[in-house]
Amino acid sequence: MFSKTIAILFLFILVFLFINKGLHRLILVEYFTLSVFTFLLYAIDKNNAIKGRRRISEKTLQISAALGGWPGALLAQQAFRHKTQKRSFIWVLWLGILINTGVFAYFLYSVVFGL
Repeated sequence: MFSKTIAILFLFILVFLFINKGLHRLILVEYFTLSVFTFLLYAIDKNNAIKGRRRISEKTLQISAALGGWPGALLAQQAFRHKTQKRSFIWVLWLGILINTGVFAYFLYSVVFGL
């Protein structure tokens, strides 16, 4: 539940910044597009796991999340109960989330607020 709340809160913050602070629409589109893409990757991987088919590599899932699709990754983990038990995967995912939000916060601080 915590991760789902974090993902939804972040997406609402993006929309708020777009509406009230002039966040460039490409940033908003990038996060939403990559989130949907990552969500779909998780869905495909879960389906392939159930059917015994070739899986999507963890590296691909992690890169997609780290590039900005992490809200979709967190939502997909909860929706599909997928990739929620492997501790090493979870640690790398959260490290990617911290790096991505850190870069975003730096950008926001320096560009949007003009500091």
